[in-house]
Amino acid sequence: MTPSQPAHDLDALLDVAVDAIVIIDHRGKIETFNRAAERLFGYSAAEAVGANVALLMPASESERHDHYMQRYLATGVARIIGIGREVEARRKDGTLFPAWLSVGRIADSEPPRFAGFLQDMTARRRAEEQALRSAHRLAEITRLSAMAELASDISHEVNQPLAAITNYALACERLLGQAQPDIAEVRQALKQIADQALRAGSSIHRLRDVITNRKQAMADEQPG
Repeated sequence: MTPSQPAHDLDALLDVAVDAIVIIDHRGKIETFNRAAERLFGYSAAEAVGANVALLMPASESERHDHYMQRYLATGVARIIGIGREVEARRKDGTLFPAWLSVGRIADSEPPRFAGFLQDMTARRRAEEQALRSAHRLAEITRLSAMAELASDISHEVNQPLAAITNYALACERLLGQAQPDIAEVRQALKQIADQALRAGSSIHRLRDVITNRKQAMADEQPG
């Protein structure tokens, strides 16, 4: 194996990597920018190498990144080194996108050098948002279905006493229209009207309790 072979193998490995790989020095200057990084960010390696890594970040992320790096270099306490986290990245055209960033320090490098591995999270974020929208639609359909079921229950529970009230009221009208009304029979029909009205009211109160309990159960099922 020739002396240049390991470097050649490393370049080949970087170029076939699926993840974007960006290697920077301790000052944040980009030293390596693989092909996946070119595709992800829209910069060529020639444009990126030598520039500060802030090129790939919005201002807010750049400030946080610089702070984390300075803290690590001063104290050795890792906030992003060796820990993956979601960040907002910036393409050459200025568009921002969510990315998963993992950073590791290159062993035995002094001054320290760091390798960042990035994955575009756009598709995953869209899938999560679509799943959330679908869950909301399903919850709405479930709610409407429950309302339709309750409406059917109300119709069934209330229509019967209302029909009875109507029949007894018509009977009272017929009885009172007679030359010699049977007051006892009229009184009995009026009692039945009162009983059926109480039955309807009881059904409405019972269904109202069911609706309240279902609404509370649906609220408890909602994510916090």
